[in-house]
Order: sequence, then structure tokens, then C-alpha cells
Amino acid sequence: MVLPDTGSSSDTIHILHLDDDPSITELTNSFLERESEAFDIVTENDTQRALDRVETENIDCIVSDYDMPGMDGLSFLDAVREVSPEVPFILFTGKGSEEIASEAISRGVTDYIQKEANPDQYTVLANRIQNAVSQYRAEREVERRSEWYSRILEHSSDYVLIVDSHGQVSYVSPAIERVMGYTPEEVVGANSFQYIHPDYHEDAVNSFLRTVENPDEEVTVEYQSIAKDGSVRWLEVRGSSFLDDPLINGVMVNIRDITERKEREQEIKRQNEQLDQFVSVASHDLQNPLNVAAGHVELAREECTSEHLDTVAQAHERMSELIDELLDLARAGKQVQKTEPVDLATLIGECWRNVETAEASLVVETGLTIQADPSRLRQLVENLFRNAVEHAGTDVTVTVGELQDEQGFYVTDDGPGIPEEDRERVFEGGYSSVEDGTGFGLSIVKQVASAHDWEVDLVEGDASGARFEITGVELVEN
Repeated sequence: MVLPDTGSSSDTIHILHLDDDPSITELTNSFLERESEAFDIVTENDTQRALDRVETENIDCIVSDYDMPGMDGLSFLDAVREVSPEVPFILFTGKGSEEIASEAISRGVTDYIQKEANPDQYTVLANRIQNAVSQYRAEREVERRSEWYSRILEHSSDYVLIVDSHGQVSYVSPAIERVMGYTPEEVVGANSFQYIHPDYHEDAVNSFLRTVENPDEEVTVEYQSIAKDGSVRWLEVRGSSFLDDPLINGVMVNIRDITERKEREQEIKRQNEQLDQFVSVASHDLQNPLNVAAGHVELAREECTSEHLDTVAQAHERMSELIDELLDLARAGKQVQKTEPVDLATLIGECWRNVETAEASLVVETGLTIQADPSRLRQLVENLFRNAVEHAGTDVTVTVGELQDEQGFYVTDDGPGIPEEDRERVFEGGYSSVEDGTGFGLSIVKQVASAHDWEVDLVEGDASGARFEITGVELVEN
């Protein structure tokens, strides 16, 4: 993690030296510059001009005399503190007394050095400047980091709780107000379990106890919580125990609002249930009358011979084929709810046996195991095989292999391929380049891929045939 730059050099130390005697500032600066190349010194002999520099320039340390006309060193200190409360201020004066030193310290001077007729005093002054600036910069960096993290926590879509071993909240980040409506002041000191929906209270407590008892384990749980306005929010909660860490001394809980995701899942579930109902009705209410009609055609053939009956039988067969394809298309569009490891080579062999492939050949060049819905994956693969046989000929060679640059696999053939201008259209429902095709096969392939959150692309194969690449696949280590 890289914090934003402050814009100032950490090597150069910008010093403002104020003394009403120019000979003193010149001598002092000469010695200081000999002590360190990092010192960049500007001098002033007038307090107002010096104060103007403090207001307009980047000053890391002020070295000031005490006894000056118009405004003494302590009055100048007071004026500086109104402009820059934290900048190091060293009183470097020839007028020394315990009274002045005590007053200087009480009014916030960083250091107090009495001038002497000894060149070693400049070494002492240089060391005091470096130490004061180092501490000043370190404190500013801590404040900056603290402010940076606070801004992130305040505007994050997640919020953080720290609770003790009994679930009492000792800290909560400001983002809780945006997510749940509670201010941090309302939550700190309360028991965290009081905000959990009663239906999930027991699960939340058990997960918390598991977190406390297993400090090396991060425990994740989803439950409903009650917001300040009474609404119910779905939360994803990840807890880790830092009870043995003296800095945190509690269980750190990262909380994400997943209400919208849960609502989408519920909507998808509802749509799938409606789709299942539609598929069931369509299968029953369309196929049954069609079967009756086909049966009567056969009975009519026993009584008479007519080419019209052959035409009707072909129409019935075509209708049955379209119904099957449409039902497959409806099922293919359902979002995948559950996946499992699937041995791709084994499934490919099963799919090849389920398709009328005539003289076609299959080459399998993959040992992948992928995470998928087996039934839906069969739909995808079988439709790609049918597409190859229908469009490339009954003696086509189909190859299935794994992609090298991306996670996924490909199905390619050595047929004539598909013109580049038609490669997007082939996935449209009802589009077909052969006279007796339904046009739904590749649409089903696209739907099944989308239901798995995969991508399917049609490119030119190595043998100029059609090559379908399925990417975004989750691989399972063998």
C-alpha cells in the first residue's frame, strides 16, 4: 500500500533564522551549513518579515533570538503558534535566565539554547534542529496516515467493528452510519448482537465463539441485521481474533452490505422457478397435442395414401424439433446455482456418444477438471458438436483442447469455417446458415456460457475451420 506523497523533501531541512543582528545570523548560518548539507537557511532581522515567511513558506524549524526591538522572542513565538502550531521553535539567545527558560517552555518552545563564546554551541544547535525536525516530521506522518486511513474508512462501502470477548463494541468505523444509519457514538459500548435479526442471532453467536476459540482462523458468515430505520440488511461478516494483540485487544469484524446481491439472487431464484413452470407447461401442453396429431397421421396412412400426410408428418417432426430446442434454450438461460468439479475429457466422450456424428472424428487434447454444472455443460458441448457436423460435413474432425493463455478450453473443426462478418450473428436465436437448421444451437451455447459467467468467442481455427473458445472457466487442481 502506497500513501500519497506529502510533496516535501524528507532530506532538506528548511530553517528560518531570526536575529536583529545581521552579523550573528551570518556567523550562525556559516557554522550550521558546515554541520549539515541538508540545512537550507533563510535569515531575517525583522520579526514581521519573519512572520510573513512563516505564513507563506515551507518552514521546518525556526531559530530565534529573544531580545529584539519591537517584539521579543516569546511574543514572536506566540505569533508563530497562531499560524503554525506545531513547527519546531528553538530559542537561541544570549539573554539567558531560568525565568526566561521557564516562560519559554510553558509557552510551547521546542528547545532553549543560550549563546556562548564557544564554536561547539553550533554543533549542539545543529543536533537540536535535526532532532526537533525528525520528531516533528514523524508526528506529522503519523497524523497524515491516521487521517488517510480515517478518510478511507469513512468512505468505504464496508465498515469495521472491534468487539471484546463478550461482543461489546469498542470501536466502529464511520462508514456504519452510511450502511446502517447508526452513528459510531450510538454503537460504541453497546453489545453487537443486539443489532442482529432474531432469526440469525444464534448463528451469529456461534460464529463469534468460533472466532474467539480459533485465533488463526478467519470466520465468514452471512446474516440479516436491523438498521436504525427498521429495515433489514443482509451483511457478509468476516471475523478474526486479535484478543492477544495489545494494540487491538479484540475481535476485528469486517462487515459488507450484500443486500442488493441477496435481492438479485432472490429475483433470479424467482425467475428460475417461473421458468421451470413455463418449461413444464410448454413441454406438456405443446408436446401432447403434437403427439396426438402425429398419431392421427399414422392412423390416416392406414386408411389412405397421400403425399399431404407426408408433408404433415414432416411439419410435426419440425415442430417437435423446434419445441425441444426452445425448451433447451429456456433452460440454458437459467443462472447456474450450483457447480461441481467436472472431468472435461470424460464429459466430452459422453457428449460425443449422444450426438449423431456419422463419419465424424473426435480428438481430445485436454485433461482439465473444471467447476461447472454438468447438465448445462453437456448442453453446451453437444450443441457445438451438432453445429460442427451440420455445417462442416459428416466426415469432419472435431478437436477439443485447453487454452494456453487463458483459463478455458476450445472446440474446433477442420470444416470450411464461418465468414468473419457472420461470427457475431451465429449466436442470435433463430439464425442458421443451413436450410433445415433451427438456429438455436449456438444461442444455447452462448446462454449456457453466460449462465456460468463464462465468455464464448468464435474465431478462425488453425485448419481454417470454426473455433469456439470458452474462457473465464474456474479450473480445479488435479
